[in-house]
Amino acid sequence: MERVPIRRQGALLAGIIALMLVAMLALIGCGSGATGSNATDSTGSSASESPGTRTVTDLSGNVVTLPEDVTKVATLCGPSLETAIMLNQTDKVVYTGNKGGQGAWAKIVDPAAAEIPVTDDATHPNVEALLDAGVQVVLYWDAYPDVTKELEDAGIAVVVTQENAPDIHTSEEFLKYKEKEITLVGDVFGGDAVDKAAAWCDYAEKTYGSIIGKTKDLADRPTVYYVRGPKALTIHGGNSYTRYLVDMAGGDLVSKDDAELMYDTTMEQVLNWDPEYIFMGRVNNTDLITDDPAWENIKAVKDGHVYVNEKGVFVPDYSTDCFLLSEQIAKTLHPDVFADLDLTKSVKDYYRDFYNYDLTDDQANRILNSQDPA
Repeated sequence: MERVPIRRQGALLAGIIALMLVAMLALIGCGSGATGSNATDSTGSSASESPGTRTVTDLSGNVVTLPEDVTKVATLCGPSLETAIMLNQTDKVVYTGNKGGQGAWAKIVDPAAAEIPVTDDATHPNVEALLDAGVQVVLYWDAYPDVTKELEDAGIAVVVTQENAPDIHTSEEFLKYKEKEITLVGDVFGGDAVDKAAAWCDYAEKTYGSIIGKTKDLADRPTVYYVRGPKALTIHGGNSYTRYLVDMAGGDLVSKDDAELMYDTTMEQVLNWDPEYIFMGRVNNTDLITDDPAWENIKAVKDGHVYVNEKGVFVPDYSTDCFLLSEQIAKTLHPDVFADLDLTKSVKDYYRDFYNYDLTDDQANRILNSQDPA
């Protein structure tokens, strides 16, 4: 048998040790499942998350750490209670910020929503009351950073679900933004809410496609004045969802170039705009304008083109049923183009599919005419 020289024995031994070290390092790497602080697992969760937590990215781009199991939420942001109702999650809402989300139709489709405590002022909530209620997560605006810090300092996660000036410029971008909003709220609640949010996104894309397919090439786009209310001169501007709901419906919002969400205009400006159509927005009757002599020379008033909006579970311009509102505006502005659109059916289908409630024809028509349940 050939003998291995001592020098070669040493070299072989060093090689074997080096191979063993490489193997050990490989095993350690496989066991950790990550090679850096930003690595993620198959669910997309950060590898640095604490056990029993998860993260979501809100509409402002903030990465927010949530409990794995979210069971107590405060829906302080305006439309967020209606979103929770649509997602069938009101059993997890322990505080809300707007009585409007507990209106007559909300009580019909989800009576439990009417029993949720309401903050005196959602823009300055009582943090102690939220803590006493065990609130884990607050759905909020991006417009009150001091309040957000106070909530976070108290150990409550804050998720921005509505921005004051979202970075969107077209109706298609609005569609994607609204999908992102609903998906985010679904992710906060987790469980069945995730699937329900996905179903809503499918509905939104289909409905948007059916509207925009008929309006995108229209040469005639009537001018629209949209009353946000409660005053006739309080309106939505270019940073509002309303701008895009009107745009996809084939209208031209007269205030679209004003980079505001909501503001007070002047009667002089309205006379300059001289809109062809007026929609009453968050006001449930037309008297505010038709009974005021200051408006009598406006084209929309002279032509009898002043209309109320549908009245939903919450205000439709910012709620999940906003595409029903766009359909209603589209059929009003372009009745011939949308002759085959059955608004009563659209409302009944939406309430069945997303509020789990079967409306009668009379109930659907009352909604379309901004009326409470009989």
